[in-house]
Amino acid sequence: MKTIKYTKMDKERIITEMIQGGIIAFPTDTVFGLGCIMDEKAMRKIYLAKGRDFNKPLPMMCDSLDMIRKVAILNDKAEKIIRKFTPGALTVIVKKKEEVPDFVSQGNKTIGIRIPDDEWILELINTIGRPIMVTSANISNKGSLLKWEDVFAAMNKKIDGIVCADARGEKASTIVDLSDDIKILREGPISLDELEEALK
Repeated sequence: MKTIKYTKMDKERIITEMIQGGIIAFPTDTVFGLGCIMDEKAMRKIYLAKGRDFNKPLPMMCDSLDMIRKVAILNDKAEKIIRKFTPGALTVIVKKKEEVPDFVSQGNKTIGIRIPDDEWILELINTIGRPIMVTSANISNKGSLLKWEDVFAAMNKKIDGIVCADARGEKASTIVDLSDDIKILREGPISLDELEEALK
């Protein structure tokens, strides 16, 4: 597999590649991401490229709260948190709707979703017209990457393309489970205290 180098100006070519099942690495507002459409074969390519455990679901990116509502069941707590902290460095774990295929969540009843604070990615999702699956662009169990050159070195010939620009963050998003009680699964830029304060 040849890994094509893109710039952000190549958005139409990138969208075409993704719609055809390609996996693309691109910078986000947190760390570098690796994304594809909600397609089982494309998602499998991400697992293989990263060496990721197939039992570990891929997170999802949406462009709006309305798009999240199409794939997830949100309680009042989740709605409040999403409105307060997104777009931003927060991934919420919420219950998925039955119409979302099981391969998306690896059989789990919940899914992880984030609205990135990045206009380029939001426009990409909006043009595709449905959520995309995005995980960090690094080999599993290795540190997250911020610079495109480092991602290219790790992923060359394993992915279809890479956007040659650097990520804007310093660490991956906070992951919070809102499917029941509020529970932090991964510490990130947003703290548990901030989340709990928002619910008061």
